[in-house]
Amino acid sequence: MHNTFSILTALFLSLFIIPSVYATPQVLTSVSDNSVVVGDIFTLSIEIDDNDSDYQLDTRPLENDFTVQRPSKSQRTEYINGSFSQQTAWRIRLQAKRSGEITIPALKIGPVSSEEVKLTVSPISETATSSRDYLVFMENSIDKNSLYIGQPIIFTTKIFISQATDNLQLIAPSLSGATIEVYGQDQESQSIRNGIRYKSITRQFQISPKQAGKFTISSPLLTGDIRKVVKINEWQNKVMGEPINIRGESLALEVKAKPADFVGEWLVSEDVRLIENINLTEQTFHVGDPITRHVSLLVAAMSKDNMPTIDFNYSKSLRFYPDQDELNEGQVEGKLYAQRVMRHAIIADQAGELILPEIKISWWNSATDKQQFTTLPAQRLTILATELEAQNTDKNLPALDYQPAEKVIVDNVNVDNKRLIYWQLSSAVLLLILVFFTLYHFSYRRQQINKVKNKKTTKILINRENIDLDNALQQHNAQRVYKALLAYLQIDYHNLKSLSQIGDYINCSDEDKKKLLDEIKILEKACSDKKQNWHSKQLQLLIEKNIYFSQSKSIIEVMNLNPLH
Repeated sequence: MHNTFSILTALFLSLFIIPSVYATPQVLTSVSDNSVVVGDIFTLSIEIDDNDSDYQLDTRPLENDFTVQRPSKSQRTEYINGSFSQQTAWRIRLQAKRSGEITIPALKIGPVSSEEVKLTVSPISETATSSRDYLVFMENSIDKNSLYIGQPIIFTTKIFISQATDNLQLIAPSLSGATIEVYGQDQESQSIRNGIRYKSITRQFQISPKQAGKFTISSPLLTGDIRKVVKINEWQNKVMGEPINIRGESLALEVKAKPADFVGEWLVSEDVRLIENINLTEQTFHVGDPITRHVSLLVAAMSKDNMPTIDFNYSKSLRFYPDQDELNEGQVEGKLYAQRVMRHAIIADQAGELILPEIKISWWNSATDKQQFTTLPAQRLTILATELEAQNTDKNLPALDYQPAEKVIVDNVNVDNKRLIYWQLSSAVLLLILVFFTLYHFSYRRQQINKVKNKKTTKILINRENIDLDNALQQHNAQRVYKALLAYLQIDYHNLKSLSQIGDYINCSDEDKKKLLDEIKILEKACSDKKQNWHSKQLQLLIEKNIYFSQSKSIIEVMNLNPLH
């Protein structure tokens, strides 16, 4: 009896369950708006009254006519008052690529398909659009509507929002044949229009046209959702997102070509300046000193990426070591400026006058429509000899012309014998004193030679230049090392003008000579760049091996060839 009741119960339930299992799910397809504009974002919604895992949406057929954003998927199961329901829903945000009548094709969702939907897509309008009741709107402006090719403009967009929004996205303006990038940071403020309080967001774009002609800059597009409260029943409300597509007015722009009478490399601006940041003529320089030069180029209405380079017109024989140029941009009194900062070091190899040539830049003044020149005058610097060179110069002064006096013949000279005896005695005493000091000198010198022979260190040339060099090496000070090493070597090599000539004077292996020259180049580079972290360890090892040691060895050999007995 019990088994019979179970079978009857199962048959009764199957009358309700089997139809629901095998019934075809219902698919609902809808869009947020049937009439859109090219580029506008709208939402395609697809719902199935089931939540089986077999339902996978294929959006690839949409890609021919639409830009497809990643779909969002949700599933819901409800049991209310004995009623059981299931639902799977997709939300796909789309942008039409072209205007005209476009059909959203049927999309496969596992074993079922969505329905086709027809759209009317209009071209982008040059007039502004807003949300219903002006809850959200946009205003556009540019800093100039006529310019020359190569000049940038600042496009300013101001968005006004009076209601809660979600997923806001601002798509940049468009202009054929131009580069467009965000300029600066967004600015937020509060304002009141027609008695309504708005939150305003200001964003700027820098637009650089690449070709001449008359153009229209299409407005940026603001997309997102306005929060909307929808009443479901007497006890429940639901917050939904209403899609928005907001544009400001499109703006006309005239881009003029390079004037036919302009001569030189094309540069257009309202203001061009060359600035020598360091006055070199008021400073004193010696041979071998690194001379740091710091020049800035300022150009108004110019982006930093389009800044020209500068030719300093130096002689090929002049050694200079440039740093990486520094590029900046910003606004001064509402006007856009770009800056190129150039730094380099110059090392003079000989004393005398050093001429830094004139720098001249040709440019077109867009305010006056005339060609102008910005010039940095030539500079004349006096390079002094090092202290050691000055001493050697004094020693090598030319001999004065000497004319011997005429011979004078004196007759009948009377000799005072008493004074003669005093003179002879004085001479004898002076001679004895001279002999004593000579013997003492030789004895002292012999003691010093023995000390030199027994000394274990190779640093026997103890003098002011040697001490200065050691101190500079210990402090890893590139400029002090350069000066001290040059002064130290010039004690023995008077014709040495710069450290780059060291290979012609130092006697060492070819391998050590190459290493030494490489380290000298690194030292000179460090002199020109004070920010560089230079370490003297490798150079110090080479100096001790090939300079200190070779000089001390040569002195000992000279002493051995000339022994004192």
